[in-house]
Amino acid sequence: MNAEDRERLWLSRVVKLCHLLASETEASTLFPRILDAAIELTGAQRGFLVLIKERHAGGSYHLHIEEARGFDQIALEGAQGAVSRTAVSRVLESGQSLVSTRREDADIIDVSSVQNQQVLSIICVPMRLRGQERGVLYLDHRSSAAFSESDIPILETFANQAALALESLELVSSKAKAPDEQQGFGQLIGNSASMKTLYHQIDRVSRSWEHVLITGESGTGKELVAREVHDRGSYPNEAFLSENCAAISESLLESELFGHSKGSFSGAIKARKGLFVEAGRGTLFLDEVGDMSLSMQAKLLRVLQERKLRPVGSNKSVPVSCRVLAATHRDLPKLVKQGLFREDLYYRLDVLRLHLPPLRERLTDLPSLIQHFAAQVPCSLSFTPEAEKVLQAWHWPGNVRELHNEVRRLALSQSSLIDTEHLSPSIRQEAPQSPMGSLAGRTLEDVEREMIKNALELCSGNKSKAAKQLGVPRSTLYSLMQRYGLGSQ
Repeated sequence: MNAEDRERLWLSRVVKLCHLLASETEASTLFPRILDAAIELTGAQRGFLVLIKERHAGGSYHLHIEEARGFDQIALEGAQGAVSRTAVSRVLESGQSLVSTRREDADIIDVSSVQNQQVLSIICVPMRLRGQERGVLYLDHRSSAAFSESDIPILETFANQAALALESLELVSSKAKAPDEQQGFGQLIGNSASMKTLYHQIDRVSRSWEHVLITGESGTGKELVAREVHDRGSYPNEAFLSENCAAISESLLESELFGHSKGSFSGAIKARKGLFVEAGRGTLFLDEVGDMSLSMQAKLLRVLQERKLRPVGSNKSVPVSCRVLAATHRDLPKLVKQGLFREDLYYRLDVLRLHLPPLRERLTDLPSLIQHFAAQVPCSLSFTPEAEKVLQAWHWPGNVRELHNEVRRLALSQSSLIDTEHLSPSIRQEAPQSPMGSLAGRTLEDVEREMIKNALELCSGNKSKAAKQLGVPRSTLYSLMQRYGLGSQ
């Protein structure tokens, strides 16, 4: 297996393991799962999960081995003296990972605790959260070629997610106030079960520094979620920058993201840093990343891997320190199978995932959303029982964005009591019924195609009006029409 295939395999395993860790709520199962996963990931013969239990003045700390596996892969009893304290201390004090194949770490193999076990390879990585070490993952092997320096980045990603899972467990144990006691979450509105789950997930991923993939249909509020992650993260006062990857050409997108040097192309009258650099230690939100071309995907992957970039027309590399949040309404695993999205990039982005429910799956949030949007106008709206039934029956293909546009339109109707006649024609034509019943057995593609056809018919083919009716940008409507073969732009 070549290095590229091995990295892709490791990345796929890390993503799956991180998603598993997010579901654990008991220390008795989380500790062994972390260690067993690390051993499986690396092929180590022994493993130790070492945590800092207490920090003392002056920088000293008390360590404890929470979980251990011996050469026979069974739990080790009395394992406190089985690890190289030299290796653990070096990693915790420097904050840097250690692998015995590196020249500067080779002396670790010579310590007595290692020689006594005939260990020839060691890899030790910090479990870090918000810039502070929580402990280490310590793995070893009796073969001298078991680990390499190239193993470190992916094992570090897993170790950091393990630290996040441990902190989440501690928060649950301490019975901290949960987001589900609130009626909303920052700029997000709603108290349905699916939104409560989302709030918990946002709270969790905000404590990490890994990249996040935000999925959901158009109009569900993916950028609002990204802003909440940023505002609750480690650097809320740093920049939050965003770019829609589907809205501009590939050449312009490359310049926007990576910057360019003066004279690198026609119109480049001065150098520009690009959003990756301008974001500093803040957040770069890449919307509709699923619409990136394969060549742009390759360039984005290189930046995520190397944490540096070269501006267009430049031969000098520039370091990158921002966090990337990516969003898409498309099915990326399906695109990967079709060869339209890079598998390795997908795994790089999907370490942490947030999924936004469509509005039709959280109709109990309609009243609070309508009240919120009406207050922005401002106006006071009330609805007849018949109008409420129609709103509940509509499946909201444009999601929260469509509802927002509908409330703004109703506010201009000069009527504070809204009846069915005041609602948009596309909403009014839907006979009251169970919203899930109207969608039974139909795919999202079927629903989208039908909604676009209906909107175009109602608007006599006027694409601008149809996009407004659906609550989506005109560029998105064009893209959807092209995908479903519904006429030219």
